[in-house]
Amino acid sequence: MSKIDFLKEQIIESRDFVNRLVSELPESLWYTIPQGTDSNFAWQIGHLIISQNFHAITCITGRNEEVYKLIPLIDYIKIFNGMGTLHRSVEENLIPTTELKKQLDTVHEICIRNLSLLDDRILSENLEPIPFKHPVANNKYEALSWCFKHEMWHSAEMEAIKRALGHPVKWM
Repeated sequence: MSKIDFLKEQIIESRDFVNRLVSELPESLWYTIPQGTDSNFAWQIGHLIISQNFHAITCITGRNEEVYKLIPLIDYIKIFNGMGTLHRSVEENLIPTTELKKQLDTVHEICIRNLSLLDDRILSENLEPIPFKHPVANNKYEALSWCFKHEMWHSAEMEAIKRALGHPVKWM
């Protein structure tokens, strides 16, 4: 298996984990911030939308116009950016849960389709130009590797939110 295929599989597996969490929490609870946490499920999903686009698309092949046509990323970056923010929640019905789920799937589909066109030669390349220094990556391999690790980090937060809302951990 090539390195790019391995990274792509890890991104798919981490999203499968997120999708399991999404299926286990009723949408009526997505905007609730449970006691002992600082976030809600809706913010976590929005954050994963913008972060997958950033780490696995923009940093790898540049701005993807299809993503920008389908998702209001400029607005979402203001709402869902996590770098240093203390506010990690969104108000109820700011963005309907069905829209967030559809957009989460859309970015993921574009990401996987985009990665399927690439090979290992790109992995040692510098990131595509971005307006600030990437928080952890210096090359495309590191950005793709961080993408799935970051998603699993947020899966743990989403699991804690789900559990705090009275929905126990389920393993497959």
